[in-house]
Amino acid sequence: MKGVAILKKKWFVHVCVLLLVVVLAACSSSNNGTSENTPNASNSSNQGGTPSESSTTDEQIELRMTWWGGQERHDRTLEVIEMYEAKNPNVKIVAEYSGFDGYFDKLTTQFAAGNAPDIIQYGGNLNDFVARGVVLPLDEYVGGALDLSKHDQSMIDAATMDGKLYGVTLGSNGWGVLVNKTAFEQAGVPLPSPEWTWEEFEQAAIQITENVEGMYGTADFEEDGFGIFLAQRGKVVHENGKLGFNDQDVKDWFQMWDGFRNSGAAVIPEIQAAATQTPEQSLIVKGDVAMQLIASNQYGAYSNATEDQFALYLPPNNSDTGENGASLRPSQFLSGYAETEHPEEVAKFLAFFTNDLDATAVLGNDRGAPVNSEVRENLISNASEIDEVIFSYIQTVSQTSDAPYVPNLPGYNETQALFKRAAEKIAFGEASVEDATNEYWTEVQKVMEKYEQ
Repeated sequence: MKGVAILKKKWFVHVCVLLLVVVLAACSSSNNGTSENTPNASNSSNQGGTPSESSTTDEQIELRMTWWGGQERHDRTLEVIEMYEAKNPNVKIVAEYSGFDGYFDKLTTQFAAGNAPDIIQYGGNLNDFVARGVVLPLDEYVGGALDLSKHDQSMIDAATMDGKLYGVTLGSNGWGVLVNKTAFEQAGVPLPSPEWTWEEFEQAAIQITENVEGMYGTADFEEDGFGIFLAQRGKVVHENGKLGFNDQDVKDWFQMWDGFRNSGAAVIPEIQAAATQTPEQSLIVKGDVAMQLIASNQYGAYSNATEDQFALYLPPNNSDTGENGASLRPSQFLSGYAETEHPEEVAKFLAFFTNDLDATAVLGNDRGAPVNSEVRENLISNASEIDEVIFSYIQTVSQTSDAPYVPNLPGYNETQALFKRAAEKIAFGEASVEDATNEYWTEVQKVMEKYEQ
Protein backbone atom coordinates (compact mmCIF):
# COMPACT_ATOMS: atom_id res chain seq x y z
CA MET A 1 0.00 0.00 0.00
CA LYS A 2 2.86 2.29 0.80
CA GLY A 3 4.28 1.72 -2.70
CA VAL A 4 0.92 2.50 -4.29
CA ALA A 5 0.65 5.73 -2.30
CA ILE A 6 4.10 6.82 -3.49
CA LEU A 7 3.18 6.11 -7.11
CA LYS A 8 -0.05 8.14 -6.77
CA LYS A 9 1.92 11.02 -5.26
CA LYS A 10 4.46 11.00 -8.12
CA TRP A 11 1.64 10.86 -10.68
CA PHE A 12 -0.05 13.86 -9.06
CA VAL A 13 3.22 15.88 -9.13
CA HIS A 14 3.76 15.10 -12.83
CA VAL A 15 0.22 16.21 -13.67
CA CYS A 16 0.70 19.49 -11.78
CA VAL A 17 3.98 20.20 -13.56
CA LEU A 18 2.38 19.47 -16.93
CA LEU A 19 -0.51 21.82 -16.22
CA LEU A 20 1.88 24.56 -15.12
CA VAL A 21 3.86 24.29 -18.38
CA VAL A 22 0.64 24.57 -20.44
CA VAL A 23 -0.50 27.64 -18.51
CA LEU A 24 2.88 29.38 -18.89
CA ALA A 25 2.97 28.67 -22.60
CA ALA A 26 -0.49 30.15 -23.04
CA CYS A 27 0.49 33.28 -21.13
CA SER A 28 3.63 33.68 -23.22
CA SER A 29 1.64 33.36 -26.44
CA SER A 30 -0.82 35.97 -25.24
CA ASN A 31 1.88 38.44 -24.25
CA ASN A 32 3.63 38.22 -27.62
CA GLY A 33 0.58 39.76 -29.24
CA THR A 34 0.41 42.87 -27.06
CA SER A 35 1.36 46.36 -28.18
CA GLU A 36 4.23 46.50 -25.66
CA ASN A 37 6.43 44.59 -28.10
CA THR A 38 5.26 46.05 -31.41
CA PRO A 39 5.80 49.41 -33.08
CA ASN A 40 3.10 51.99 -32.47
CA ALA A 41 2.34 55.51 -33.62
CA SER A 42 3.30 57.14 -30.34
CA ASN A 43 6.77 55.57 -30.35
CA SER A 44 7.65 56.05 -34.01
CA SER A 45 9.25 59.07 -35.62
CA ASN A 46 6.65 61.37 -37.13
CA GLN A 47 9.32 63.05 -39.20
CA GLY A 48 10.83 60.60 -41.60
CA GLY A 49 8.33 57.84 -42.07
CA THR A 50 10.45 55.14 -40.37
CA PRO A 51 9.35 53.09 -37.35
CA SER A 52 11.29 54.00 -34.24
CA GLU A 53 10.87 50.61 -32.57
CA SER A 54 13.44 48.41 -34.24
CA SER A 55 12.01 44.99 -33.49
CA THR A 56 8.85 43.19 -32.48
CA THR A 57 10.80 41.32 -29.80
CA ASP A 58 12.91 42.31 -26.84
CA GLU A 59 16.07 40.97 -28.52
CA GLN A 60 19.05 43.09 -27.61
CA ILE A 61 20.95 44.11 -30.72
CA GLU A 62 24.44 45.60 -30.94
CA LEU A 63 25.64 47.27 -34.12
CA ARG A 64 29.03 48.77 -34.83
CA MET A 65 29.23 51.91 -36.96
CA THR A 66 32.34 53.47 -38.46
CA TRP A 67 32.94 56.79 -40.20
CA TRP A 68 35.68 59.35 -40.75
CA GLY A 69 35.66 63.12 -40.29
CA GLY A 70 36.58 65.99 -38.02
CA GLN A 71 35.39 66.63 -34.49
CA GLU A 72 32.26 68.47 -35.60
CA ARG A 73 31.10 65.47 -37.65
CA HIS A 74 31.90 63.13 -34.78
CA ASP A 75 29.82 65.19 -32.35
CA ARG A 76 26.84 65.42 -34.71
CA THR A 77 26.90 61.72 -35.53
CA LEU A 78 27.19 60.66 -31.90
CA GLU A 79 24.17 62.80 -31.04
CA VAL A 80 22.11 61.13 -33.77
CA ILE A 81 23.19 57.70 -32.56
CA GLU A 82 21.94 58.61 -29.08
CA MET A 83 18.64 59.75 -30.59
CA TYR A 84 18.22 56.41 -32.36
CA GLU A 85 19.07 54.42 -29.24
CA ALA A 86 16.55 56.45 -27.20
CA LYS A 87 13.81 55.55 -29.67
CA ASN A 88 15.03 51.95 -29.96
CA PRO A 89 15.96 50.82 -26.42
CA ASN A 90 16.88 47.31 -27.55
CA VAL A 91 19.56 48.61 -29.95
CA LYS A 92 23.08 49.61 -28.93
CA ILE A 93 25.32 51.24 -31.56
CA VAL A 94 29.04 51.16 -30.88
CA ALA A 95 30.76 54.13 -32.56
CA GLU A 96 34.14 53.64 -34.24
CA TYR A 97 35.32 56.91 -35.79
CA SER A 98 38.58 58.54 -36.84
CA GLY A 99 40.16 61.01 -39.21
CA PHE A 100 40.39 60.11 -42.87
CA ASP A 101 44.06 59.12 -42.83
CA GLY A 102 44.34 55.33 -42.59
CA TYR A 103 40.56 54.85 -42.44
CA PHE A 104 40.27 52.55 -45.45
CA ASP A 105 43.48 50.69 -44.62
CA LYS A 106 41.95 49.73 -41.27
CA LEU A 107 38.65 48.84 -42.91
CA THR A 108 40.38 46.60 -45.44
CA THR A 109 42.13 44.77 -42.59
CA GLN A 110 38.81 44.30 -40.80
CA PHE A 111 37.22 42.83 -43.92
CA ALA A 112 40.12 40.40 -44.28
CA ALA A 113 39.64 39.31 -40.67
CA GLY A 114 35.85 39.03 -41.04
CA ASN A 115 35.12 41.52 -38.24
CA ALA A 116 34.13 44.70 -40.08
CA PRO A 117 31.53 47.04 -38.54
CA ASP A 118 27.84 46.57 -39.39
CA ILE A 119 27.36 50.15 -40.67
CA ILE A 120 30.10 51.73 -42.76
CA GLN A 121 30.66 55.14 -44.32
CA TYR A 122 32.22 55.08 -47.80
CA GLY A 123 33.30 57.76 -50.25
CA GLY A 124 33.57 57.60 -54.02
CA ASN A 125 35.23 54.21 -53.64
CA LEU A 126 32.02 52.34 -52.75
CA ASN A 127 32.28 50.60 -56.13
CA ASP A 128 35.64 49.16 -55.12
CA PHE A 129 34.23 47.47 -52.03
CA VAL A 130 31.08 46.30 -53.84
CA ALA A 131 33.40 44.48 -56.25
CA ARG A 132 34.96 42.71 -53.26
CA GLY A 133 31.58 41.37 -52.19
CA VAL A 134 31.69 42.92 -48.71
CA VAL A 135 28.79 45.42 -49.05
CA LEU A 136 25.22 44.47 -48.09
CA PRO A 137 22.62 44.65 -50.93
CA LEU A 138 19.59 46.55 -49.63
CA ASP A 139 16.95 45.96 -52.30
CA GLU A 140 14.73 43.68 -50.22
CA TYR A 141 14.33 46.40 -47.58
CA VAL A 142 13.44 49.27 -49.94
CA GLY A 143 9.85 50.33 -49.44
CA GLY A 144 9.76 48.68 -46.03
CA ALA A 145 12.51 49.28 -43.51
CA LEU A 146 14.24 51.61 -45.98
CA ASP A 147 12.13 54.41 -47.47
CA LEU A 148 13.75 56.11 -50.46
CA SER A 149 10.58 57.70 -51.86
CA LYS A 150 11.84 61.26 -51.27
CA HIS A 151 15.47 60.67 -52.24
CA ASP A 152 16.83 62.21 -55.45
CA GLN A 153 16.87 59.51 -58.12
CA SER A 154 20.36 60.49 -59.29
CA MET A 155 21.71 59.85 -55.81
CA ILE A 156 19.91 56.49 -55.61
CA ASP A 157 21.50 55.65 -58.96
CA ALA A 158 24.92 56.62 -57.59
CA ALA A 159 24.61 53.85 -54.97
CA THR A 160 23.23 51.32 -57.46
CA MET A 161 25.68 48.97 -59.16
CA ASP A 162 24.93 46.00 -61.40
CA GLY A 163 21.25 46.57 -60.71
CA LYS A 164 21.52 46.36 -56.91
CA LEU A 165 21.35 49.07 -54.24
CA TYR A 166 24.34 49.12 -51.91
CA GLY A 167 23.76 52.12 -49.67
CA VAL A 168 22.10 55.44 -49.07
CA THR A 169 23.72 58.61 -50.35
CA LEU A 170 24.35 60.94 -47.43
CA GLY A 171 24.48 64.16 -49.40
CA SER A 172 25.46 65.85 -52.63
CA ASN A 173 28.38 68.22 -52.88
CA GLY A 174 31.06 69.52 -55.20
CA TRP A 175 34.78 70.20 -54.97
CA GLY A 176 35.60 73.83 -54.33
CA VAL A 177 38.56 76.03 -53.44
CA LEU A 178 38.47 77.22 -49.85
CA VAL A 179 39.90 80.75 -49.76
CA ASN A 180 41.12 82.42 -46.57
CA LYS A 181 39.66 85.91 -46.99
CA THR A 182 41.51 87.13 -43.88
CA ALA A 183 44.86 86.14 -45.38
CA PHE A 184 44.02 87.77 -48.71
CA GLU A 185 43.15 91.00 -46.91
CA GLN A 186 46.33 90.81 -44.83
CA ALA A 187 48.39 90.33 -48.01
CA GLY A 188 46.61 93.14 -49.82
CA VAL A 189 45.50 90.74 -52.55
CA PRO A 190 42.05 91.21 -54.13
CA LEU A 191 39.71 88.27 -53.83
CA PRO A 192 39.45 86.32 -57.09
CA SER A 193 36.58 86.65 -59.53
CA PRO A 194 34.14 83.72 -59.84
CA GLU A 195 35.52 82.98 -63.31
CA TRP A 196 39.21 82.99 -62.39
CA THR A 197 41.73 80.93 -64.37
CA TRP A 198 44.67 78.75 -63.35
CA GLU A 199 46.97 81.61 -64.35
CA GLU A 200 45.13 84.04 -62.06
CA PHE A 201 45.09 81.41 -59.32
CA GLU A 202 48.89 81.13 -59.50
CA GLN A 203 49.44 84.91 -59.41
CA ALA A 204 47.23 85.32 -56.35
CA ALA A 205 49.03 82.43 -54.61
CA ILE A 206 52.45 83.94 -55.35
CA GLN A 207 51.42 87.26 -53.82
CA ILE A 208 50.16 85.52 -50.66
CA THR A 209 53.48 83.70 -50.27
CA GLU A 210 55.42 86.91 -50.75
CA ASN A 211 53.27 89.12 -48.51
CA VAL A 212 52.32 86.90 -45.56
CA GLU A 213 55.21 85.58 -43.49
CA GLY A 214 55.07 81.84 -42.85
CA MET A 215 52.16 81.24 -45.23
CA TYR A 216 52.11 79.82 -48.74
CA GLY A 217 49.53 80.60 -51.39
CA THR A 218 48.05 77.16 -51.88
CA ALA A 219 48.13 73.53 -50.89
CA ASP A 220 48.50 70.88 -53.60
CA PHE A 221 45.12 69.82 -55.00
CA GLU A 222 46.39 66.25 -55.36
CA GLU A 223 44.46 63.45 -57.08
CA ASP A 224 41.02 65.01 -56.46
CA GLY A 225 42.18 68.11 -58.30
CA PHE A 226 43.40 65.95 -61.16
CA GLY A 227 39.83 64.70 -61.67
CA ILE A 228 38.67 68.32 -61.98
CA PHE A 229 41.55 69.03 -64.37
CA LEU A 230 40.42 66.15 -66.59
CA ALA A 231 36.78 67.28 -66.56
CA GLN A 232 37.93 70.70 -67.76
CA ARG A 233 39.36 68.89 -70.78
CA GLY A 234 36.15 66.96 -71.37
CA LYS A 235 37.61 63.73 -70.01
CA VAL A 236 36.81 61.38 -67.12
CA VAL A 237 39.00 59.34 -64.82
CA HIS A 238 37.53 56.07 -66.03
CA GLU A 239 34.54 54.67 -67.86
CA ASN A 240 33.36 51.10 -68.37
CA GLY A 241 36.48 49.77 -66.68
CA LYS A 242 38.86 51.74 -68.90
CA LEU A 243 41.01 54.77 -68.11
CA GLY A 244 39.54 57.92 -69.59
CA PHE A 245 42.81 59.85 -69.81
CA ASN A 246 46.31 59.37 -71.11
CA ASP A 247 49.86 59.85 -69.87
CA GLN A 248 50.06 63.35 -71.37
CA ASP A 249 47.21 64.47 -69.12
CA VAL A 250 49.14 63.18 -66.11
CA LYS A 251 52.30 64.89 -67.25
CA ASP A 252 50.52 68.21 -67.81
CA TRP A 253 49.04 68.11 -64.30
CA PHE A 254 52.33 67.28 -62.61
CA GLN A 255 54.11 69.90 -64.73
CA MET A 256 51.62 72.59 -63.71
CA TRP A 257 52.07 71.92 -60.01
CA ASP A 258 55.83 71.67 -60.34
CA GLY A 259 55.64 75.15 -61.82
CA PHE A 260 53.50 76.35 -58.91
CA ARG A 261 56.11 75.15 -56.42
CA ASN A 262 58.97 76.69 -58.37
CA SER A 263 57.20 80.06 -58.55
CA GLY A 264 56.49 80.03 -54.83
CA ALA A 265 52.74 79.71 -55.28
CA ALA A 266 52.44 76.24 -53.74
CA VAL A 267 53.50 75.04 -50.30
CA ILE A 268 56.88 73.35 -49.94
CA PRO A 269 56.87 69.51 -50.10
CA GLU A 270 57.92 69.02 -46.47
CA ILE A 271 54.70 70.68 -45.29
CA GLN A 272 52.49 69.17 -48.00
CA ALA A 273 53.68 65.64 -47.21
CA ALA A 274 52.45 66.02 -43.63
CA ALA A 275 49.02 67.34 -44.66
CA THR A 276 45.85 65.75 -43.33
CA GLN A 277 42.25 65.88 -44.54
CA THR A 278 40.94 66.35 -41.01
CA PRO A 279 39.63 69.95 -41.01
CA GLU A 280 40.93 70.91 -37.55
CA GLN A 281 44.49 69.87 -38.47
CA SER A 282 44.41 70.94 -42.13
CA LEU A 283 47.02 73.19 -43.70
CA ILE A 284 44.59 76.08 -44.21
CA VAL A 285 43.28 76.00 -40.63
CA LYS A 286 46.83 75.85 -39.24
CA GLY A 287 47.74 78.89 -41.33
CA ASP A 288 50.25 77.15 -43.60
CA VAL A 289 48.33 78.01 -46.78
CA ALA A 290 45.65 80.47 -47.90
CA MET A 291 43.87 78.16 -50.37
CA GLN A 292 42.97 74.49 -50.30
CA LEU A 293 40.69 72.16 -52.28
CA ILE A 294 37.83 70.80 -50.15
CA ALA A 295 34.45 69.12 -50.58
CA SER A 296 31.74 71.75 -50.18
CA ASN A 297 30.01 69.89 -47.35
CA GLN A 298 33.12 70.41 -45.22
CA TYR A 299 32.91 74.21 -45.41
CA GLY A 300 31.31 74.44 -41.97
CA ALA A 301 33.87 72.18 -40.31
CA TYR A 302 36.76 74.26 -41.68
CA SER A 303 35.10 77.58 -40.92
CA ASN A 304 34.26 76.62 -37.36
CA ALA A 305 37.83 75.51 -36.68
CA THR A 306 39.33 79.01 -37.03
CA GLU A 307 38.61 82.66 -36.39
CA ASP A 308 39.68 83.57 -39.93
CA GLN A 309 36.99 84.29 -42.53
CA PHE A 310 36.69 81.77 -45.35
CA ALA A 311 34.93 81.75 -48.73
CA LEU A 312 34.19 78.94 -51.18
CA TYR A 313 35.13 79.38 -54.85
CA LEU A 314 34.70 77.32 -57.98
CA PRO A 315 37.93 75.70 -59.21
CA PRO A 316 39.99 77.90 -61.57
CA ASN A 317 38.81 77.65 -65.17
CA ASN A 318 40.77 76.09 -67.99
CA SER A 319 41.69 79.09 -70.16
CA ASP A 320 41.21 77.13 -73.39
CA THR A 321 37.86 75.46 -72.65
CA GLY A 322 36.37 77.91 -70.14
CA GLU A 323 35.28 74.93 -68.00
CA ASN A 324 35.68 74.77 -64.22
CA GLY A 325 35.35 70.98 -64.05
CA ALA A 326 33.25 70.94 -60.87
CA SER A 327 30.45 68.40 -60.66
CA LEU A 328 27.65 67.49 -58.32
CA ARG A 329 28.55 64.24 -56.68
CA PRO A 330 27.54 62.09 -53.75
CA SER A 331 29.55 63.17 -50.73
CA GLN A 332 29.53 59.83 -48.93
CA PHE A 333 27.50 56.65 -48.74
CA LEU A 334 26.28 54.80 -45.67
CA SER A 335 26.11 51.05 -46.20
CA GLY A 336 25.90 47.74 -44.40
CA TYR A 337 28.45 44.96 -44.03
CA ALA A 338 27.53 41.92 -46.13
CA GLU A 339 28.15 39.63 -43.13
CA THR A 340 26.16 41.60 -40.57
CA GLU A 341 23.91 39.50 -38.36
CA HIS A 342 21.23 42.23 -38.36
CA PRO A 343 20.71 43.42 -41.96
CA GLU A 344 17.17 44.70 -41.43
CA GLU A 345 18.23 46.72 -38.38
CA VAL A 346 21.03 48.21 -40.47
CA ALA A 347 18.49 49.22 -43.12
CA LYS A 348 16.28 50.84 -40.47
CA PHE A 349 19.17 52.88 -39.15
CA LEU A 350 20.11 54.05 -42.65
CA ALA A 351 16.50 55.21 -43.09
CA PHE A 352 16.57 57.07 -39.78
CA PHE A 353 19.91 58.70 -40.59
CA THR A 354 18.67 60.13 -43.89
CA ASN A 355 14.92 60.63 -43.35
CA ASP A 356 14.20 61.64 -39.76
CA LEU A 357 13.78 65.42 -39.58
CA ASP A 358 15.11 65.72 -36.04
CA ALA A 359 18.17 63.60 -36.81
CA THR A 360 18.94 65.33 -40.10
CA ALA A 361 18.57 68.74 -38.45
CA VAL A 362 21.44 67.72 -36.16
CA LEU A 363 23.53 66.39 -39.06
CA GLY A 364 22.90 69.50 -41.16
CA ASN A 365 25.07 69.86 -44.27
CA ASP A 366 28.15 68.24 -42.77
CA ARG A 367 27.95 65.37 -45.25
CA GLY A 368 26.55 67.44 -48.09
CA ALA A 369 23.19 68.83 -49.14
CA PRO A 370 20.63 66.17 -48.10
CA VAL A 371 19.27 63.97 -50.88
CA ASN A 372 15.85 63.66 -49.21
CA SER A 373 13.74 66.50 -50.64
CA GLU A 374 11.71 66.97 -47.44
CA VAL A 375 14.85 67.09 -45.33
CA ARG A 376 16.49 69.53 -47.73
CA GLU A 377 13.49 71.87 -47.66
CA ASN A 378 13.49 71.75 -43.87
CA LEU A 379 17.18 72.67 -43.70
CA ILE A 380 16.84 75.48 -46.24
CA SER A 381 13.97 77.02 -44.27
CA ASN A 382 16.15 77.04 -41.15
CA ALA A 383 19.49 77.64 -42.83
CA SER A 384 22.36 79.17 -40.90
CA GLU A 385 24.88 81.48 -42.58
CA ILE A 386 27.18 78.52 -43.19
CA ASP A 387 24.33 76.42 -44.58
CA GLU A 388 23.45 79.22 -46.97
CA VAL A 389 27.01 79.26 -48.32
CA ILE A 390 26.90 75.52 -48.96
CA PHE A 391 23.47 75.57 -50.61
CA SER A 392 24.51 78.56 -52.73
CA TYR A 393 27.68 76.79 -53.85
CA ILE A 394 25.79 73.63 -54.83
CA GLN A 395 23.39 75.79 -56.84
CA THR A 396 26.31 77.54 -58.56
CA VAL A 397 27.93 74.23 -59.50
CA SER A 398 24.67 72.96 -60.96
CA GLN A 399 24.35 76.11 -63.08
CA THR A 400 27.94 76.43 -64.32
CA SER A 401 29.14 72.89 -64.95
CA ASP A 402 27.87 69.78 -66.69
CA ALA A 403 30.80 67.59 -65.63
CA PRO A 404 29.52 64.08 -64.81
CA TYR A 405 29.92 62.27 -61.51
CA VAL A 406 32.56 59.56 -61.83
CA PRO A 407 33.37 57.09 -59.00
CA ASN A 408 36.95 56.65 -57.89
CA LEU A 409 39.22 54.34 -59.83
CA PRO A 410 38.95 50.63 -58.99
CA GLY A 411 41.61 49.69 -56.47
CA TYR A 412 41.32 53.19 -55.00
CA ASN A 413 43.83 52.69 -52.17
CA GLU A 414 46.44 51.46 -54.62
CA THR A 415 45.87 54.08 -57.31
CA GLN A 416 45.76 56.90 -54.78
CA ALA A 417 49.07 55.74 -53.29
CA LEU A 418 50.59 55.59 -56.78
CA PHE A 419 49.51 59.14 -57.56
CA LYS A 420 50.74 60.48 -54.23
CA ARG A 421 54.10 58.74 -54.57
CA ALA A 422 54.64 60.14 -58.08
CA ALA A 423 53.72 63.67 -56.97
CA GLU A 424 56.04 63.51 -53.95
CA LYS A 425 58.96 62.20 -56.00
CA ILE A 426 58.63 65.24 -58.26
CA ALA A 427 58.19 67.65 -55.36
CA PHE A 428 61.24 66.37 -53.46
CA GLY A 429 63.40 66.29 -56.60
CA GLU A 430 63.70 62.51 -56.59
CA ALA A 431 62.33 62.13 -60.12
CA SER A 432 61.64 64.33 -63.11
CA VAL A 433 58.10 65.02 -64.21
CA GLU A 434 58.72 62.79 -67.20
CA ASP A 435 60.05 59.82 -65.21
CA ALA A 436 57.44 60.07 -62.43
CA THR A 437 54.66 60.25 -65.02
CA ASN A 438 55.95 57.21 -66.86
CA GLU A 439 56.21 55.22 -63.65
CA TYR A 440 52.69 56.17 -62.56
CA TRP A 441 51.25 55.44 -65.98
CA THR A 442 52.77 51.97 -66.09
CA GLU A 443 51.65 51.04 -62.58
CA VAL A 444 48.11 52.42 -62.78
CA GLN A 445 47.44 50.36 -65.89
CA LYS A 446 48.56 47.25 -64.01
CA VAL A 447 46.08 48.01 -61.26
CA MET A 448 43.27 48.50 -63.78
CA GLU A 449 44.11 45.20 -65.46
CA LYS A 450 44.02 43.43 -62.11
CA TYR A 451 40.51 44.67 -61.35
CA GLU A 452 39.26 43.87 -64.85
CA GLN A 453 39.87 40.18 -64.27
